[in-house]
Amino acid sequence: MKGRRFKLILGFLLLVIPLLLASIYMYNKPHLDVKKSEAAYVLTAQNLIKEYQENETTTNEKYSESVILVKGKIFEVSTLKGNSVITLKDDNSESSIICHLLPEENGKVLSLKVGQDIGIKGICTGYLLDVIMVRCTLVE
Repeated sequence: MKGRRFKLILGFLLLVIPLLLASIYMYNKPHLDVKKSEAAYVLTAQNLIKEYQENETTTNEKYSESVILVKGKIFEVSTLKGNSVITLKDDNSESSIICHLLPEENGKVLSLKVGQDIGIKGICTGYLLDVIMVRCTLVE
């Protein structure tokens, strides 16, 4: 009886400990450094919005969680929780690209003006009537 109980406890521990270690590793895994990463795709704001409107599922599989570089005209500059947010919009569409910038980019945003052409590199997270990009940085 004691031998069987020992084997059950040992088996349980051999299953739980690796799962616990893997969970801790994934939780503490560092974020991708967008500034140092190469963009997997370079697009215009108009083309990205058009692709999402034509086939959201395929486009989401292609760009989601990828570092992309988007070029377009600034439609709006705002802040959210102390971080800058730049909206790129195509004149032919109701949709836009909302880019949440990294905190260290806040100083650069002060010199930007609505209507100015810029490039923004960030991680595409999907489409909810607007394309959402996070951890963005300005490209010069």
